Amino acid sequence: MDKSTKKTIIQQLINDDSKSISYFKPKESPKRSIVWQSFSIICVDGKKQEIVSCDKCKQLMAYRARDGTNSLARHTRSCKNESSISSSNSSNQNQVTDYFSSSKTSIIPKKIKDRVKIARVEFIALDSRPFETVFGEGFMKLAQSLFDAGKYFSSTSTVNLKDSIPSPVTVSRNVEDLYKKKQSELAKLCINIKYYCIICDFWTERYT
Repeated sequence: MDKSTKKTIIQQLINDDSKSISYFKPKESPKRSIVWQSFSIICVDGKKQEIVSCDKCKQLMAYRARDGTNSLARHTRSCKNESSISSSNSSNQNQVTDYFSSSKTSIIPKKIKDRVKIARVEFIALDSRPFETVFGEGFMKLAQSLFDAGKYFSSTSTVNLKDSIPSPVTVSRNVEDLYKKKQSELAKLCINIKYYCIICDFWTERYT
């Protein structure tokens, strides 16, 4: 499992308030880096992962002991700078952010998360999809677009989702258009490449 997929899965477990998630702080010692005052190692079922969480902004980052803590230190500095800038701006009567929608991630109520969780389980069961499907980048983009679309309607509005979901024929046409676009971009990228190799990747899904 690659790092991005693991981070996505762990983030989902955190969002779901999973009891399998715990946090570990390295013991204080003369050799311990000062950055561990701002980070905690993520544990899943008591097993340490190569993922850490910023104690301040809760961002997840990949971490391996052999790679050192330079990337964590850089994040700590930028996190502090953003915090100080935010504090400075809050003292002003008029802020730029007053005229734009907030980029902050809203806290999702547990009731909503439970509904989404059940819907995802039903999606897997009814459509016979692999469990990993709901953690894929494409699925996440689709889910995010549906959440964003929901912001345009009031809580009392009744929306027929079928009105916004394109037909399989429309999807197939757009897939072909997207393929041609990416093919053109790849061709331009390869013009300046002198050497390259092609590797065939075979994989299986353990749940199917």
